[in-house]
Amino acid sequence: MNTATARSANIQRTEGPRTVIVRAVIGHLALFGVFFVPFTKELLIAAVIGFFIRVFAIEGGVHRYFSHRSFKTSRAFQFVLAALAAANGQRGPIWWAIIHRRHHRFSDQPGDPHSPVTLPRHKAYYTWLIDDQTLSTNLDEAKDLSRFAELVWINKHHYLFPLATLALTFIVGQYTALFGATGLGASAVVWVFFVSMVASQHAPYIVNIYAHGTRPNPFNLRRFDTGDTSTNMWWWAIPSLGAAFHNNHHRYMNAARAGFYWYELDLTYLILRALAALGIVWDLKEVPAQVLDEGRRKAGTRAPV
Repeated sequence: MNTATARSANIQRTEGPRTVIVRAVIGHLALFGVFFVPFTKELLIAAVIGFFIRVFAIEGGVHRYFSHRSFKTSRAFQFVLAALAAANGQRGPIWWAIIHRRHHRFSDQPGDPHSPVTLPRHKAYYTWLIDDQTLSTNLDEAKDLSRFAELVWINKHHYLFPLATLALTFIVGQYTALFGATGLGASAVVWVFFVSMVASQHAPYIVNIYAHGTRPNPFNLRRFDTGDTSTNMWWWAIPSLGAAFHNNHHRYMNAARAGFYWYELDLTYLILRALAALGIVWDLKEVPAQVLDEGRRKAGTRAPV
C-alpha cells in the first residue's frame, strides 16, 4: 500500500453537509411536536434527566475523557461513554476529540474550527459542522483513540446510536407506563428524545461562541491570561455541567474539573468523583497548586477564592 492509499484508509467520512443540515432541520422541527402530543409530568422529568445524561456524555465523556484524558477508566466504561456520546447525534467520539484538540491548538486563531473571533458568529455556532475540513475524521490525528477498534467502529457508525435510542424511546413510551401511561410513544419521542437531545447539543455550542470573543464583564469573567479570549460564564455552569468555566479550562485543560474553586459548581466533576468512589473511574487529574495560586493572585479581592 503506497503512502497516499494508507493516508486515505485512515480517513473516515460518514456523512456529507446535506445529511448534517437535514438532521438539524428534522431535530428542530420536531420540537414543535410538544404542542401536538399528549403531555405528562413524567415526560418532562424524563426529558430533564435525559438532558443532563446527554450533557455529561459530552462534557464528561468526549470532552474531559476522550479529548483530554483527564481520568482513567476501563475499556468497558470507555465504550459506554463513546456510545452515549454517539447517541447524542454529534458524530463519533474520535471526531469530537480531534475537533476539540484543534480548538485548543489554534484557539481564536485561523485553524480553530469554531471561534467567533475568526469566523462569523453563525458559522462559529453551527455551520462550521458542514465545513469540508470538519466533516471527516483523520484517525491519525488521534492515534491514542484510534488504536481501539470499537471506538473506530462507533466513530464510523455513529448514526446508528441515535436511531437505536429513538426506537427504544418509542417502545418504552408506547408499551410501558414509565412516562405516566401507555400509548405515549409519540410523546416520548418528542420530549425524551428530541427535546433533550437538541437542548443538550446547544449546551456546548453556547460555550463555543459566548465564552470566546466577549470582553470580560459581570457575566463573562476572565481569571487567567491564556493567550486567547476565553472567559468563565458562571451563568451557564449548571446547564453545561461545568463546561462554562472555560477560561479555567483553557488555563489547564488536562484537569478533571473546570470549576477550580469551591464556589464554581462543576457538576461533571462531582459525577466523576462519585464514579471514582464506585471504582468505575480513577486517577482523576487535579489542578496543580501553582495554577490555583495563580488564580488567587489574579482574582485579588474581586472574588473569594
